[in-house]
Amino acid sequence: MEEQKRTDINKQNNQTTILDLLNIFLKYKKQIFVFTLVGCIISIVVYFFVLDLIYTSTASIKSTSKAGGLLGSLGSGIPDIEGLDELGVGGGKSTKELAAYEEILISRRCLEELIDKFGLMQRDEYRFKEDALKSFREEQMQIKIEKQSGIMYVSVLDKDPQLAKEMVEFLLTQLDKINIELNVTNAKNNREFIEKRYFQAKEDLKNTEDTLKSFQQIYGIAPDLQFKASAQSVFALEAELKAEEVKLDVIKRILSADQPEVKLQEAKVNSLRSKITEISASTDLTDYLRLGNSPQIILSYLRLQRDMEIQAKIITFLLPLYEQAKIEEKRETPTILILDKPFVSERKTKPKRLTMVLVFTFVGFVLSYTFFLGLHKFRSFKGSLKEYNKSNES
Repeated sequence: MEEQKRTDINKQNNQTTILDLLNIFLKYKKQIFVFTLVGCIISIVVYFFVLDLIYTSTASIKSTSKAGGLLGSLGSGIPDIEGLDELGVGGGKSTKELAAYEEILISRRCLEELIDKFGLMQRDEYRFKEDALKSFREEQMQIKIEKQSGIMYVSVLDKDPQLAKEMVEFLLTQLDKINIELNVTNAKNNREFIEKRYFQAKEDLKNTEDTLKSFQQIYGIAPDLQFKASAQSVFALEAELKAEEVKLDVIKRILSADQPEVKLQEAKVNSLRSKITEISASTDLTDYLRLGNSPQIILSYLRLQRDMEIQAKIITFLLPLYEQAKIEEKRETPTILILDKPFVSERKTKPKRLTMVLVFTFVGFVLSYTFFLGLHKFRSFKGSLKEYNKSNES
């Protein structure tokens, strides 16, 4: 029975209607308004007199979309090689380029120089440079990349609008400086690699030319043409031999074997056969009409010619790359395209004072009303509990 009464008391306290809420508000309206007003005044003091106004200065950078490095040289400098960008090996598409810019901007090397130049550690009273770097990356610097248009926006937030502009300018200067150094270093590495390969190709070409020269001194200037002439001579002699053999058969049918005409014709046929055999088997280097070892000699000659042509093509391929790498190594022109320079902001970025005052005023009203609602519930429960105890005693 007693447990049932206690449960009824709890249900009565937990059931709150809109009318109850309105009555509670009217009962404690003065206290609620006082608390709300205090919250409003505190937020006004904080946001209008304590917190610093923050200004933003922004610059925009356009991607050059220029292929860089050795692969870029291959794709852009040599007309016979195409499609490297489609294969994903191009080194300078806008997304990769802007991603590289972002990494440079947030690098320790870049930001340390900015912090030292503008004395941010002393101004903001940082004890460790790591804290200053982290704070600047996360709170003061903003980087936004539009991949489709290839544009990067670099912003710096600071309580001094002029200083924010100067810091953006310094970041852009650092970006260009570091990017040039990286490009020059990359070009130097490319130049050294191509230079080594170029001089190796020149040495290989010289060795091949010397080998071909020695071969020609032994087997003639153009062994292939020489053997071609020898083969044509043999073909002509073979044709002449067939004709003379036919003539010999005709003479033998007409005349007897001891006749001078027959013997003369036989000597002529034998002479042709001997000459053909001599040319076909001759390996005498002083004899220009020779076919002995002709396949091996011609094959060796053609191989030497092919090797020389290959080395010449390699040099033709490497020479423009070598010259371009030397130019890139010495180039110190700006590497970034600035669309909009940073400016001194005329309007603050944050805090949104009016908005925050309204928010904190509303929060103050909700908290104060919730407090008095809880207080009312507690008092009601306490009163109900006393009545319950009195009823039990009686």
